[in-house]
Amino acid sequence: MSDTGGFRRAMLVMTASSMLVPVVGIVTAPILAQALGVAGRGEAAAVIAPNLLVVSVATLGLPEALTYHLAKRPHSSRVALWWASLFSAVLGAACLIGVFFAASFLSAGDADLADLMVLGTALAIPALFVNLLRGAASGRQMWTAVAMERITNSLLRLVVLAALALTGHLDVLSAVLVMTIAPIVAGAVYWKLALAPPLPPAEPGPQVHMASALLSFGSKIWLGAVASMLMARLSQLLVIPLSDATQLGILVVAITISDVPFIVAQTVRDVVFGADSARADPERLALTARLATLIALTGSLVLGGSLPFWISTLFGEGFDGAIGPTWLLLASSVISVPGLIAGAGLASAGRPGLRSVALIVALVTNLIGIVVLTPALGAVGAATAALMGSALSTAFGVLMVARLLSMPSAAFVLPRRSDIAVLVSEGMRVVRRVGPRRSRQPR
Repeated sequence: MSDTGGFRRAMLVMTASSMLVPVVGIVTAPILAQALGVAGRGEAAAVIAPNLLVVSVATLGLPEALTYHLAKRPHSSRVALWWASLFSAVLGAACLIGVFFAASFLSAGDADLADLMVLGTALAIPALFVNLLRGAASGRQMWTAVAMERITNSLLRLVVLAALALTGHLDVLSAVLVMTIAPIVAGAVYWKLALAPPLPPAEPGPQVHMASALLSFGSKIWLGAVASMLMARLSQLLVIPLSDATQLGILVVAITISDVPFIVAQTVRDVVFGADSARADPERLALTARLATLIALTGSLVLGGSLPFWISTLFGEGFDGAIGPTWLLLASSVISVPGLIAGAGLASAGRPGLRSVALIVALVTNLIGIVVLTPALGAVGAATAALMGSALSTAFGVLMVARLLSMPSAAFVLPRRSDIAVLVSEGMRVVRRVGPRRSRQPR
């Protein structure tokens, strides 16, 4: 994607679809909370946590490697996907064995909960291949397909969970099945990747051995991907052993609400990575970081300020304790935005190792915070640990990308007056594009 218009369209499509994810999360969270209760919601989160962790760990950074290499060599799609799928299948099986032996500890000795964890992990293996397809589609600039996967996954979860709740059949098992199978079904939107890939360019670049190229890039970014996922899910793995299921249920609701700005920022990061891998643009990278931070800050202020007025009504009386953790996690989400964009810039510039270092440092900080704070403070302690980790990760990532691109660090962090004008301009552009379409609809 080499033109500004193409980048703008990709950002619009992906950002619009990404908004559906937290919206559906906020809608389904009360459904799960009301049907399962505080402890049941915590148990469901504990079961899902290994699944989500394996989906990131067992891909070995290969989705990002596919994005990076296929942005430059789209004609290599088939061979790249074949090698990536082989590596992921082996790692997925190894992770399943690991969870099988660790399930008793992670479930605090609850045999039924341990069995569900193993089941959820087994369903993570086909989800690994969906991750690979998403990475390949991003490299091929197939942003509509990526957006459709996100929409299909979100709506499928919402419809099925709502139907089960209305009929009185929503329990921990059915909730786990819906949340683990929906992403697999949504992967069908990538069917176009099975078609013939683009022809090689008339003047081909240097030849690479795809297996070694994927492993080389993926292994460098993998440590960061694992660290990032552990930061997001580590608390959900450890809160039950360190505290109890009630505190985990409260934390999960806080995470669901605070994920709204974070998911949008992650989507922006993915588009930046895919686009910059094809054509680097430091000024665009810095502008995107500032705009995404402004959007995240605005959304977090609205959510945080209104939270006390609707959380009990939406989730139930037992979830009042989620207010404090949610505020902390919203602050963490805003702070993490410049770091996410900076990490994408480092990876697209061929320096994924620097991004991984930032995330590993943050992970160690987060882990120490969880172990020290959670036994005494519960969900508040886990949220505080996440805030500390995000601050360190962003600081390191922004400093590194600013040094690499010879730009001031403030260019990625401090919004400018002109940035507000850009946001208003882009918003008006969207309104003008949507308005004529509506006017053409038959009445």
